[in-house]
Amino acid sequence: MPVALTAFLRQAVRRGRSVLLSVPLKLKILGLALALILLFGAVTIYKVQAALSENIEAFLREESRFVATELSYQSHDYLLINDVYGLTQMLRNTVQNRPDLRYVFVRNGAGQVVAHTFEGGFPADLLEKASRLSPQGSGPRLLRTNEGGIWEATAGISNGNEGAVVAGVKGDSLRRQIGVITGSLARTTLLVAVFGVLLSLGLTWIITRPVGRLLEATRAVRRGDYSVSLAPAESQDELGKLLEGFNAMVLSLASADKARLEKEHLQRDFLHRVMAGQEGERKRIARELHDQTGQALASVMVDLKMLENAKNETEARQSIGRLRKAITEEMEAIHNLAVALRPSVLDDLGLVPAVEMLVRGFITRQEIPVELTIIGFAEKRPDGCTETCVYRIVQEALSNVARHARATEVSVLLEWRGENIRGVIEDNGIGFEPERVDSKTKLGVLGMKERAQLLQGTFRIESGPGDGTMLVFEMPAKAGVCHEQ
Repeated sequence: MPVALTAFLRQAVRRGRSVLLSVPLKLKILGLALALILLFGAVTIYKVQAALSENIEAFLREESRFVATELSYQSHDYLLINDVYGLTQMLRNTVQNRPDLRYVFVRNGAGQVVAHTFEGGFPADLLEKASRLSPQGSGPRLLRTNEGGIWEATAGISNGNEGAVVAGVKGDSLRRQIGVITGSLARTTLLVAVFGVLLSLGLTWIITRPVGRLLEATRAVRRGDYSVSLAPAESQDELGKLLEGFNAMVLSLASADKARLEKEHLQRDFLHRVMAGQEGERKRIARELHDQTGQALASVMVDLKMLENAKNETEARQSIGRLRKAITEEMEAIHNLAVALRPSVLDDLGLVPAVEMLVRGFITRQEIPVELTIIGFAEKRPDGCTETCVYRIVQEALSNVARHARATEVSVLLEWRGENIRGVIEDNGIGFEPERVDSKTKLGVLGMKERAQLLQGTFRIESGPGDGTMLVFEMPAKAGVCHEQ
């Protein structure tokens, strides 16, 4: 096959497929039903017509032989008395009484036609064919004439010694009956096609109606409208299950969208609070520097002035003592301020000493016993991001215990397990329902969860009224991307 013809056929197939796929579903169902009915009707008509034609041809073949044989017996007496007129009348009466019989003629022993049923003379071409026939007769044969096919049979008279009878059977009435039967089948097929189209219209309405509703609802969901809800289908077939699945999907999407909006709202609120906290912390640091450090430096300047104007050694020593005390107090205040912002021990010595110092400070301030357990950290240190994340989660958790839990016992577990660090912080306080917490506490929980998820970790809280609270987190010890470094 040429390349150009192959490309043309492929393009035609693709174009036809595209056109077929763009046809509405209703027309597809109607076209399929109508095509099947018409195809079935056409095949049925063809098979019936072929079977009837075959049977009719066999019947006409045997009919021609039967008529020829019967007339051969009747013609013997007429030929015996040489009654050609009576023989001709008998042949014509036979043709009139048998509608399927087209013609009959009789030949004598010499092959001459002595009687026939043709009006206006015996046909010359038939005479030529008849001259070649055997006097003893022959089996039926099909002649092709300008009138159509004719079955012709020859039967000998007295074993062919006195001639032969030739009968031609055309079978017009039988063939007309085939036409009548074929027309009846065609009309029946047409009626079935009309009924099938009506039935297909009802079926397409049943199918496409919920599909159309589903399409409109899908467009609404695509626009962000999750309030749509399709009425359950009366049927329990695939379409009914599809509508149920769509309703369940819309409910899930609505729930997910609500959770997303709530999370975005919490994130924005959290970001605003973080920014406000940063600004507040900056103001507090500026106020500390201005009020405490500035006053301390002013006091140092006064003591230096007094030291400069000291009249004796005693006054000088007193001024030096005041200077030493002021500088020591200011150094401690600056140290406390730095520790509050970020403990240097976290950077210098690592996570374990920083958590131990945090726990000691919590016990000192809150007077609540804390059981601290450290496992697997011997001579190992995680990334800076992981250290900061774990420290801040423990710090926030202990702060929540101090503010809300009313606990009398607290336990903190940090375990280096494989490639991950796992932490568990538990108290015996009043507990709470994680789904029903105020916005301030929720933001604290969200902050801890966000810290863990930023390092591809997990975070969960288990609590209930009167059951205390357990906080569990786990994250990689070596972060993939660590901004602390």
